[in-house]
Amino acid sequence: MMAIRRHLICFTAMTIMMGSVFVCHAADKTISLIGMGNIMLIQTSPQLDPGPGGGVSFDYRFNNQFSLETTVLVTTHDGKGTSNDEGGIEFLGIPTLDLKYYVIGGGTFDPYIGLGIGAYAISEGSKENGTNGVGMGAQISVGFDYYLSQSFSLGFAGTFRSIAIITSLDAPGSGTSNATALLPYTLAGKIGFHF
Repeated sequence: MMAIRRHLICFTAMTIMMGSVFVCHAADKTISLIGMGNIMLIQTSPQLDPGPGGGVSFDYRFNNQFSLETTVLVTTHDGKGTSNDEGGIEFLGIPTLDLKYYVIGGGTFDPYIGLGIGAYAISEGSKENGTNGVGMGAQISVGFDYYLSQSFSLGFAGTFRSIAIITSLDAPGSGTSNATALLPYTLAGKIGFHF
């Protein structure tokens, strides 16, 4: 009799816990405001200090496991090392696109892994020295969303980006052009509205 009661209690507890883990969120669209900062992992030209910034994102969740997020972001950096006298360099993601896989797939705490691509630009800073350019990149992110309610969430993510920036194209046939690589690690916090 005690064994049956114990099994019944364990089964009931597991059913309640599993039900709370696989909660489907009623809203499948999210708009988020993002505060972030970039740390350049490997210094290339231009050499950049860590820089603060922000952005906005739109996320469409197909189901409990997958979503597609597009983000527009900007961070501001000062130069260091060989770029020491330069300030106000803008790093832009215009836009980035990520496919996110939610590990648990619902619930109050919702961790994910994301893979994506993006179009990027870097602006000329306070000196005219050819640091501006545009390019493409890829990123991988790990983060989580914490649902305060069905309409609001807080989130945190770390994103590694590998970006190739073309800074100049010379005349056709000259065979010369300038390019650089940027490898920023982005830490981001966000507040999301779900609808």
